Amino acid sequence: MSFRVRYLPPPLPQPMDLDGVALHWLYSDAPIAQVGFIWDAPALRSYPAGLRQLLLSLLSEENAKYNAGGIRQRLYQLGWTFRWEADHDALYLTAEGLTENLPQALDLMYDVVAYPLLTESVARPYLERLVEAEKRARATPPHVADARYAHHLWGITYSLIGSAPLEQLAQMDITQLKTYHERFLTKGLRAIVLAAPFIPAQIKRWTTWHGQITYELPLAMAIPSICETLPMLAQQVALRIALPWVRPVHPLYAYYRLALVRLGGYFGALLMHSVREEAGLTYGIYARPDTTRAGSYMLISTEVSLDRVSEAVERIHTEIAEWATQPFPDTETLIEVRNYTLLHMMPETVGEWAQRLTRLLGVGLTAEAYIQQAEVINSLENIEAFPELPLPSEPLVQVAVGTEAPIFAAACA
Repeated sequence: MSFRVRYLPPPLPQPMDLDGVALHWLYSDAPIAQVGFIWDAPALRSYPAGLRQLLLSLLSEENAKYNAGGIRQRLYQLGWTFRWEADHDALYLTAEGLTENLPQALDLMYDVVAYPLLTESVARPYLERLVEAEKRARATPPHVADARYAHHLWGITYSLIGSAPLEQLAQMDITQLKTYHERFLTKGLRAIVLAAPFIPAQIKRWTTWHGQITYELPLAMAIPSICETLPMLAQQVALRIALPWVRPVHPLYAYYRLALVRLGGYFGALLMHSVREEAGLTYGIYARPDTTRAGSYMLISTEVSLDRVSEAVERIHTEIAEWATQPFPDTETLIEVRNYTLLHMMPETVGEWAQRLTRLLGVGLTAEAYIQQAEVINSLENIEAFPELPLPSEPLVQVAVGTEAPIFAAACA
């Protein structure tokens, strides 16, 4: 008999409109407050590859109003830390620290955006370090495999650092930093997530960064089936296999989430059992969603021994085909995956929920939709309640870095 996870939904935020910026306030009386800012700021192909990475490095350390690292040091003194993150479509500024110093921290972080130092003399050393880091990363099969997979799926729509020649990166037009900052950072703020016992007056100041922006995202009408193998001197081959997937806003996404976990989302998943436990071909193999405004896919990733890579590919294809026909063989398996998924969907603290909500909003999923998906999963008690889903069975993009062998010959004939 399997145990029953007790599902405890996280609190819904109180929504507020601040002159076009959506504030999502989560009341929390914890001594540590969290705040997250979400910018509509895509990696447009009209800007150099790596530009946003360089911009975020500069915003993290350099400022025209303070000495190098000055804002970060002042925030440390207040008990606060901050970091920048990015996906293909958005930029995120997240921070946490002592609740009592929240107002001062908000003012300092505002200056991070307000007074960027984007001159040639300041930016050039950061660019050189960025290029050197990318050069080192390109000596590893997993990094190259990630870059090639992203190139095939997203290269038509987005500017990708992994697809750009190193010489091109090194010759980046530094003046574009200021252009991008003025176009997106000063106008693209769309949402704020705040976990704190009060809403500081300083939050209103951030609406300065909201305005109208327009841009075009070129979309691929159809992505052809691609099989690519690249030689590289290494003991292991990095495999990346992508299949079409649904968006998080799909009305049946709760069920698709469970199906994906069953395929490759936890230690007892089908791929882990076949490729690792039965065959001993890898330390780990996982399947996860990869969604942007341009499309949605699921990615299977692993590293396997060079001399057994063909066996690994065959096992992966076999598991995908069987999973697509029957993701769950019985109620016991469904309940096992349901429990695991619910445990991971329940944040332990309001602060953790604020951090997760920041990224959810960035991909277009509301707190209400996320909680509703968890409630659908929680309601499943038997295999009869799981609907028939049109699951993908044919890989769209397959990349292997570390071998020239025709390991995809059968699949891409």
